[in-house]
Amino acid sequence: MVPITGVTPAAPAGVARDARRLLVSVVLPVFNEAETLPQLLHRLDYVASSLASRYAFEFVLVDDGSEDRTIEAAEQLAALDDRIRLVALRRNYGQTAALQVGFEHVGGDIVISMDADLQHFPEDIPSFLAKIEEGYDVVCGWRADRQEGVLRRWPSAAANWLVRRVTGLAVHDVGTTFRAYQGDIVRQLRLLGEHHRFIPVLAKNLGAKITEVQIKNIERPVGTSNYGLSRTLNVLLDIAFLVFYVKYLDRPIRVFGRLALACIGLAAIILAVLGFYTLVYHVPVVRERSGWFLLALVLLVSGVQFLLFGLVSEVVVRMYFYPGQAKPYLVRSVSKNGVSNSVSAGTRG
Repeated sequence: MVPITGVTPAAPAGVARDARRLLVSVVLPVFNEAETLPQLLHRLDYVASSLASRYAFEFVLVDDGSEDRTIEAAEQLAALDDRIRLVALRRNYGQTAALQVGFEHVGGDIVISMDADLQHFPEDIPSFLAKIEEGYDVVCGWRADRQEGVLRRWPSAAANWLVRRVTGLAVHDVGTTFRAYQGDIVRQLRLLGEHHRFIPVLAKNLGAKITEVQIKNIERPVGTSNYGLSRTLNVLLDIAFLVFYVKYLDRPIRVFGRLALACIGLAAIILAVLGFYTLVYHVPVVRERSGWFLLALVLLVSGVQFLLFGLVSEVVVRMYFYPGQAKPYLVRSVSKNGVSNSVSAGTRG
């Protein structure tokens, strides 16, 4: 069995901690899933029973502002099974927020996240747990044979390829939420926006050991998908932020400084060519080549702005990583009873 690093929280109410078994917390964000919950929990119960000799289970349902009878259905199921807990959000915040809330309300040694629409098969959970036992920190589901339509598969495949290229993460499918985590990794995650699909990248940044397992995938059997093609552009923007967050969060001057040098260098080249034309051919470039001259000025101003923004970002980053340490003064020494002691520690803001 894989040892879990760090201090493991006590089991939540209703889940008895068994020293001989690891606690597996299954986090299920739900939104208008009243029809699927009974079958899903029945299948989860069957899987949990088959693994009862090695694992104890809890099921945490996070209702993301459902507009149907999801909460009533979940409460009825929870009344019959003390392993089920329901966390109801006040409104619809999105899947990322629902997952973060679920992660904050679990105490498992192992945490599994999955959708509640029956596209994810609870019967695949043993495969995830087997990889966790091999020593991996994060196990990602891989929909190798996706059954959705082309309009969902192709944009997803393009996004996965792009994520692999820009992050170096060797995972085929970062879009699915069907994953297993060591509990200590989950407790270090802080999710915002729509970053639930990029959890493997964030976990890699934490030093997690990551692998994947193939999972079954079908069309959503009940209801309609809550996602559309409109999220493709959002994914591209999220990838841009992700690259900055992973590679340049603690050194923003690197990215803004390079942009500044590129703009200033290009402006210098344009101005040098214009100056050459002025000196050699006596061409009044400000009048005859005004477009190039204005472009050079714009690039020069942009370069200075990028540079200043990079410097400000460096200051902000230091305030983020080392809050409360800056002081507007330095102390030379402190005297007591006629004895002067120099002070070596001190930081000037």
